[in-house]
Amino acid sequence: MEEIIIIGAGAAGLCAAWELAKNHVHSVLVSDMPSERVQSNMAEGGINAAFLSNTDSPELHAEETLRAGRYLADAQAVHDLAENAPNIIEQLFSAGMSFSLNSDGKPDVRAFGGQSVKRTFYVASNTGKQLMHTLIDQVRRYECTGLVRRMTGYLFLRLLRKEEQVCGCVFVHANTGKEITFHGKVIVASGGLNGMFGNATGSVRNTGAVSASLFADGVAFANGEFIQYHPTTVPMHGKHLLITEAVRGEGGRLFALQDGKPSYFMEEKYPELGNLMPRDVIAREEWMLLQQGKQIWLDMRHLDKNIQQTKLRGVLNDCSQFLSLDPTKKPIPVVPGIHYFMGGIWVDRQHRTTMRGLYASGECACQYHGANRLGGNSLLGAIYGGTIAAQSAMADSFKIPQVEDTHISKSVHAGKDGCYVDGILNLRHVLQHSLGIVREERTLQAALAELQNLQEQMTYDASASVYENQMLQNCNLLGQALLMSADARKESRGAHNRSDFPEENSDYQKQTVARFDGKVINITFESAGETNAH
Repeated sequence: MEEIIIIGAGAAGLCAAWELAKNHVHSVLVSDMPSERVQSNMAEGGINAAFLSNTDSPELHAEETLRAGRYLADAQAVHDLAENAPNIIEQLFSAGMSFSLNSDGKPDVRAFGGQSVKRTFYVASNTGKQLMHTLIDQVRRYECTGLVRRMTGYLFLRLLRKEEQVCGCVFVHANTGKEITFHGKVIVASGGLNGMFGNATGSVRNTGAVSASLFADGVAFANGEFIQYHPTTVPMHGKHLLITEAVRGEGGRLFALQDGKPSYFMEEKYPELGNLMPRDVIAREEWMLLQQGKQIWLDMRHLDKNIQQTKLRGVLNDCSQFLSLDPTKKPIPVVPGIHYFMGGIWVDRQHRTTMRGLYASGECACQYHGANRLGGNSLLGAIYGGTIAAQSAMADSFKIPQVEDTHISKSVHAGKDGCYVDGILNLRHVLQHSLGIVREERTLQAALAELQNLQEQMTYDASASVYENQMLQNCNLLGQALLMSADARKESRGAHNRSDFPEENSDYQKQTVARFDGKVINITFESAGETNAH
């Protein structure tokens, strides 16, 4: 029996499995942890969808998505996403998702950054959790019938392929070290690159290892330089606590002190949208204030108590539990923090990658967001992208060659031993300090040279697992590609800001596409949708 292999059990992976099962196609859902613990549960704000009205339309949703992304995304793909968004909301509501409701008993909407109208459907400040409950329940129905087979506790090791044809992949159990092989088409839904950077808002269990392994295997990676810094996070040990954009959507205000008095800098400089400007704009404004030694504050003390206790209850709980702070009485001290990776595995409109039989969706793919993501579009992109990837996998009727796995994983390595932990910490340090909100050629090239040097000196840690040793090498390689992409884009656009090239340049209104040929990394600029998939 042929199965389609899905790597990752978050929103994108579950939607792929759901779509396959509804069409009576078997899948195996492989992940290192259960769906209840994945990154998608941490999404707080909502899901964008524009129902046709006097003030809104899917066309406006698409245009505002493209504008926020500085017109780097595939326009047709974005329009398809926006057109399908209302159906997605209706499907989730019918499936039992407990949206916050308006006075008419229908799913309510809130304001979100970079959008001129309210179109973000939400569940208080716990949208991701409720979405995942809904998707888990839907997929579990098909697990009971055998259409979906779930394998939890497994880490991705490598692809099986014959030339440019994917034939399956190999996983290793995180605890036992036992390897297992699956044959078939592969849908990747493994999330972003948080673990390569550390100190992000997301789970560091999203290590980037799958994307890095695929890149090392020759799969193209696009727009790696575009890293979203969320404007309202609080540094904690090892990561940043996210304060959802919903606070600003409900009327929360950013300020810094000027001569001892609050200066509402976003409202003063951008009176039309103020605190709801796109995230890249706010993060850049905050960065400039931080360079002056200012502290940024998020104020929700003035909001209606009912809004605080219902729509923003999760924020109150997080601030109380992790910060020992009551935001109904004191403003929240915030800084920009790494939040989302707009770049990822290159995919076409149907979520096919540059390797036949391999598909990608969710944050690990580059589609929809361009140079900057609108809040509320990430869950939407994961749901829609997972569905489209599954449809493409079903539509592609080529036969999968039966290829044996001839690779032998070695637990010991001759030669001088290194330290895996030191290697990961060094990689994180280099990437954090070179791919910040504002970059320049000198620091980018110095960081690239440092990673290249680390790669040359990289040794094997016999006390670490085969997976960890492989991950370190591949993530270093992908880190080099991110730096090379940032260096090649000699302009400022969206989340990519260059102090030495501060203006947007129309010559660079293209995607960066990084490829590794087994020896060197090559960076090219290509219009969205231009790359041939196979």
